Amino acid sequence: MTSSELPTDWWTTEHVRAYLASVGVPISRATWASYVSRGQAPAPDRMFGRSPAWRPKTIQQWQASRPRRGTSVD
Repeated sequence: MTSSELPTDWWTTEHVRAYLASVGVPISRATWASYVSRGQAPAPDRMFGRSPAWRPKTIQQWQASRPRRGTSVD
């Protein structure tokens, strides 16, 4: 799935993973779940039953602000 094929309203975990892969940062389902549980990823914007969902802009902004490997934080 390419980023242009992703829904424009809500992204599930699989949509988030597809987006991250499309921008060159593929991660496993377990890694994403760990990020969410540790607060390293944005909290879900909404829950559909027990399934978390995010607005695309939430994930895109989070990804854009993530520190990159090899960069220092002063």
